[in-house]
Order: sequence, then C-alpha cells, then structure tokens
Amino acid sequence: MRLKGLDLNLLLVLDILLQECNVSRAAQRLGLGQSTVSSSLARLREHFSDELLVKGNHGMLPTALSQELKPLVRQWLQAVGGLLALPSTFVPAQCHATVRIACTDDQAQQLLPQVIQAISRQAPAMQVQLLAAPRGCTENLDAWMARQRIDFMIASEAGSHSEVLLEEEWHCIARADHPALQAGLSLDTFDRLPHLRVAGQRFAGDEAREISAQVPGYLALDSYLESGEAIACVPASLSRAYRTTKPLQVWPLPFAASKLVQRLSWRAGALQEPLHDWLRQLIRNGVRVADTGALPCAIGL
Repeated sequence: MRLKGLDLNLLLVLDILLQECNVSRAAQRLGLGQSTVSSSLARLREHFSDELLVKGNHGMLPTALSQELKPLVRQWLQAVGGLLALPSTFVPAQCHATVRIACTDDQAQQLLPQVIQAISRQAPAMQVQLLAAPRGCTENLDAWMARQRIDFMIASEAGSHSEVLLEEEWHCIARADHPALQAGLSLDTFDRLPHLRVAGQRFAGDEAREISAQVPGYLALDSYLESGEAIACVPASLSRAYRTTKPLQVWPLPFAASKLVQRLSWRAGALQEPLHDWLRQLIRNGVRVADTGALPCAIGL
C-alpha cells in the first residue's frame, strides 16, 4: 500500500469513489466531469497497482485493497480537514452536477429563489432539484437524507451535520374584515379564536386553544382564512407573500415566543467536497429574511 507521492486531489477523488462505487455519482458529488473522474481512477489504479473497483453483477465492487484503503483514506482526510478542499479544484462555470435540496414549501417560495438565481448565474450547467422536507419527522433525518440522496436540507429539524441558517419572528394572519380583530389582537383574543396550524407548529399555551384544523404547509393558508374565523401563525418572511381575493391582516404575536430557527443540514462526508463547500457558502449568502416593516398591516389586494 502506497500513499507517499499521491496527489492530494486524487486522494479526495479516491475517497468519494470508494464511498459511491460509481464513477457518475462520484463525479456529481465532486462537481467534476465524468471523464475527469475516470481519468483520476486510472491514475489511482496505476499508483496502487490495483484495479480498486471492478465490475460486478450490480455495479462496481471494491477490491480487497480498496476495502483496506477506505477507512484509512477517510481518517486521513478528516484529520487534514480543510487543507484538501482546495478552491482551485472546483470551477462553478464548468460544473454539470445535479444537486438535491430538501426544503419546506414556504422556503421554496420565499428563501430559495435568490439561491437558485445565484447558481444559475455562476454555475449555469448545474441542475438543482427541490424536494419536500419532512415536517415533524420521527424518522432519523440522516437516514432519510441518505436514502433520498439529499445534498442539503433547510428545515427547523436538523440532521447530525448542520448549522443555524437564519432565525425569524412569528406573525399572526387573519382576514382583514375579521370582526374579532377590529380593536386589535390581544392575548385574550388570540387564545379565544380558532387556529389553523401547519404540521409541526406548537406554541406555549396551545393546550387551552382550539386548533380547528391542521394543514400540511403554509402556501394554502390564505385560502383557508379568506372567509373563516380562524387565525394562523406564519414565519415573518412569509407573512407578506400571500396574494388573495380578500385582503389579510398581519399582527405581531401578542406574547413572547421563541424565534423560528431554520437550520442547514448536509450529509456526512460533504465537508471535504469542493462543490459542497462552494454551495454551502452560496446558500449562507443567498438566504435572507426580508424586512417586513411595521405591523400591524393589511396585505393582499
């Protein structure tokens, strides 16, 4: 076994190849062309005098040497950390990878358009797939992300590898001509009115409140509120987004509530990948909560 004299970038390619046992998927994760990864595999085979990956009945299989190398390469890369994530190894304009991002419906509408626009400008050949992130998921999120082949997830829930992306206030919305809100939104009124809740939402004091219905996401709340007596709580970034046939009104919550914390999660092993390092920074820079201005206010028409 010979690590001395091996190009460090080749060692990074080797790590991903041994994880995926598939040249195409390794190329996507690295943000490189398939021909580049195939060429790297050829150089690795020459260096180690071993095939490393051989054809099997259901794809490529690691050789005995590969199985021996895999944990050693992983440990070495983790020890070296950021030294291997060389910016020169990744050129966004040349990237043809497909990136899968899981998010909730409100984030897809409010927070991610600027991220996707930035990707389109800097990496026009990259494809982005948005998938629905689970709400109130009881399943292990790391296992879910691995099974769905998710690269990043933006959600209030978090996987084992995550960071805080943003924090924002909650707002209360209701139809503008709501008879119980003509004098404002007091805590007594908030407690007394029926509530529409999005799956996973919970506030202090909910055990004494009437939750009239639970809906799977935020985007249809305006339709439910247009003619009913219910009120709903939504993230501040979404409270001005609704466009309805009847105006809605927005109020701050009449009590202190913890901010909504959205976290950016990624799959294990992604920190050493140049493509993911670049994309993680782009998401950090691109996601911003818009200024919602003074409240209360009317929105809609």
